[in-house]
Amino acid sequence: MRVLFALAPLAFAAACAGSGPAVDGITPAGVDKIVDMTATLNFAPNAVTINSGDTVEFRNISTFTHTVSTVADTQIEAQAVKLPNGAEAFDSGEIAPGATFTHTFTTPGTYQYFCEPHVGQGMIGTVIVNP
Repeated sequence: MRVLFALAPLAFAAACAGSGPAVDGITPAGVDKIVDMTATLNFAPNAVTINSGDTVEFRNISTFTHTVSTVADTQIEAQAVKLPNGAEAFDSGEIAPGATFTHTFTTPGTYQYFCEPHVGQGMIGTVIVNP
């Protein structure tokens, strides 16, 4: 029985090790807001408000790949995107489970972004940038 109890903490640690930095609960230096990408195909919170020059970290806390993008390749993606005048589009590429993507927003206005594989399921989020 002692061996079983001795191994239990090791098994727990091994199970958590794959979680990576996205789920450690710590806000990294230089990050002003965190948005989680979830297994229920949403961004949480769905909308955040920041100041110009602030950085948002997008954390994939699900078990499958997500993206954060304003680069539209299809009509449904184009309908999901909103950018302020003068703002540059951005695209994270694939974000693996447990990984993160950061973006610094410098142009004030409303940004609406999507997850490429899940935009059809309504995985769309908003960042409002104050001057």
